[in-house]
Amino acid sequence: MDCCCYDFGMTRIFNHLRIGVFYFVQALKMRMEYRADFFVECLAALMQQLAGLLTLKFLFNNFHALKDWNQDEVFFIYGFSLIPMALFDAFAMNFYMFSDKYIVQGELDRLLLRPLSSLFQLIIEGISFDFLADLSLGIVVLSYAWHRVGPEWSLVTAFYFATSVLGGWGVLTGVFLSLTSLSFWSEDRVSILPPVYNLFNFARYPLNIYRPFIRILLTWVIPFGFVAFYPSAGMLSKGEIFRTLSSLTPIVGATLLALGSFIWSRGVRRYSGAGS
Repeated sequence: MDCCCYDFGMTRIFNHLRIGVFYFVQALKMRMEYRADFFVECLAALMQQLAGLLTLKFLFNNFHALKDWNQDEVFFIYGFSLIPMALFDAFAMNFYMFSDKYIVQGELDRLLLRPLSSLFQLIIEGISFDFLADLSLGIVVLSYAWHRVGPEWSLVTAFYFATSVLGGWGVLTGVFLSLTSLSFWSEDRVSILPPVYNLFNFARYPLNIYRPFIRILLTWVIPFGFVAFYPSAGMLSKGEIFRTLSSLTPIVGATLLALGSFIWSRGVRRYSGAGS
C-alpha cells in the first residue's frame, strides 16, 4: 500500500514537471514570435537595474549612511539580491493579476477543472522571460564583487550560496503567495502586491543603516532581509555578526512557502466559482 502511494506520488510529480517543460517551451516560442518586443523589454529591465547601481554610486559619493560598508560589499549584497528576485519574477506574473483575472473574471474555474495542481498552473502560466536581464546583471555584479570581497569558493560555500538563493526565492514566493491567496476572502481589483514589492528595495542595502523600526519590519514582519542582506552579508568578513540570522534563510523560506501554500489551499476550498 505504501509503495503504491509512493509510486503514485512520484508519477504525479514527474507529470507536473513534464507539463511544466511543455509550458516553458511554448511560452518561449510565443515570446520569440515578437523578438524585438522581447529584447526591448529585457533592455528596459536591464536599464532599471543599472539605474539602481548608479543610485548606489551616488550614495557613496554624496552621503555617509553607508560609511560602515565599502562599495564592493554593497555591490555584493545588491548583486546577490538580483538572483532570487529574478527567479521569483520568472513565474510571478499571475500573482499580480490574480484577483482581477482569476477570481473576478472566473479564470480560476478553468484551472480547477484540470487534473493538475491549481497552484502549479497559476505559477507556470505566469512565465515571463524578462527575468533574464536581472539574472544576467546579478551574476555579473556579484561575480565582480565576489572577486574583490567574497569568500573563497569551496563545496561548503557553494552549498550555502545555493540554499541561500533558494531560501530567498522561497521568502519572496511565500510572502506574495500568502498575499495573493487573501483574494479568496476579498475580491479586490486593486492589488496590494506592488507596494509590498517596493519594500524589497530597502532590503538590497545593509539593514543596519536603517532605524530599528525598518530593521524589525524587514526581518520579522515582512522578512525581505532574508532575501538579500542576511544571506549575502553572512558570506562577508564584515557580516559575521549576521551569520546566525543568515543561516536561518532556508528555514524562513521553507516556512513562508508552507504558509503560503496552506492559505492557498484553504482559499481554494472556500472558492465556490465565478459569479457565486
